[in-house]
Amino acid sequence: MAFSYRELFCGGKTFCCCLPVRMGVIIMSLLGILFGGFFTIVLWFEVANTVDMTSGERAGFVIAGLVESLLFIASILGFVGTIVRKQLFVQIYTYFIYVHFLLNIGVAGYLLYMVTHFSKNATVKACQETIQNQQAKDQCTGLLKVTRGIYVVVAAIVLLVELYGALIVTRYVNQVKNEKRSARASRLDNEEAFSLVTKGKDPYSSLPDGQDRGRAFTSLQVYSGESGEEFDPYQGIREGRRSSAYDGVPSDPEGVGYGGGFWTHSDISSEEKARLKQREVDIEEEAAEEVRQETESRDSDVKSREGPPLPTLRAPDELPRYTLSDPPRGPTPI
Repeated sequence: MAFSYRELFCGGKTFCCCLPVRMGVIIMSLLGILFGGFFTIVLWFEVANTVDMTSGERAGFVIAGLVESLLFIASILGFVGTIVRKQLFVQIYTYFIYVHFLLNIGVAGYLLYMVTHFSKNATVKACQETIQNQQAKDQCTGLLKVTRGIYVVVAAIVLLVELYGALIVTRYVNQVKNEKRSARASRLDNEEAFSLVTKGKDPYSSLPDGQDRGRAFTSLQVYSGESGEEFDPYQGIREGRRSSAYDGVPSDPEGVGYGGGFWTHSDISSEEKARLKQREVDIEEEAAEEVRQETESRDSDVKSREGPPLPTLRAPDELPRYTLSDPPRGPTPI
C-alpha cells in the first residue's frame, strides 16, 4: 500500500506510542466538561453581575460564554459517544474541537497583538520615560520581551496540544467507522452465504449464444387460478417426459395385489380377522392338549403297583448353621 500522510496522522489506533485513542477521547472529553463548565459559569457570572462594562467588553464576554457553553455540551456528547461507541456523537464532538481550535488560533493572534502593542507602549512609557538609569531601562525592556516570549511559548503549546487532541478524536472516529464498516460487511457476507440468490450475480446460469431465455423456461408456467381446471404441478414434467423401455409394458389393473387376484380393503380386513380368530382357536387347543396330557400322566402314576412316587428329599446340609443372637454380656474390659 502506498504511503499516505492522512493514514499516518488520522489512521492510527494509539497515541503517545501505546495508549488507545478511545482512552484519550475519554480523558479529553472529561477535561472539556470540567474546564468548559468552569469557564461557562465564570463568564456568564461576569456578564450578569458586572455593570461597568463597555459594549465591546460585554460582546467579548458573551461570545466567550457561548463558545465555552458549546464546548461543555460537545464534551458531554463526546464522552457519552465514546462510552457507547456512538459514531454521530463522536463526530459532533470532533467537528466542534476543530472549530474551537480555529477560534483559539484567532484569540491567540489577537492576544499576541495586544501583548506586543502593550509591550511597545510599556517600553516607551514605563521604561524610557520613567526610569532614568540606563541599566534599569535595559532590564525593564528585557523583562517585557521575556513576558512576550513566555506568552508566545504558552500559546503555541496550548494550540499544539489542542491540535493533537483533535487528531486523537479523528483517529477514534475513523476507528469506529472501520469497525462499523467491517461489521456491516460481515453481516452482509453471512446473509449472502445463507441466501439462495448470490449477491451481485444473475440468479440464472448463462445461456448459449443465440438461445432465447424465454424458450429455455417454457416449462415454467404461472398458475393464475382463473380456469376451472385443477392445478397439476407435474404437468410440465409429464408433457416433457422422455420415452423409456417401460412405456410399452401394460400396467396392472387397479386392485390387483402382488400375489395376483383382486384385493380390496374389505377383503384384506376380513382375511386378517379370520386369521386372528384361527390363531386364538389354535392356542386354546394347545392349552387343552397340555392339560389332558398332564392328567393322564397323573392317573397312570396313581394306578401303578408301587403307588405314586415318593417326594424327593433334599440331602441335609452338612455346613454349620449360625443364628443371630446377642453377644454374651460380661465385664467391660478396661
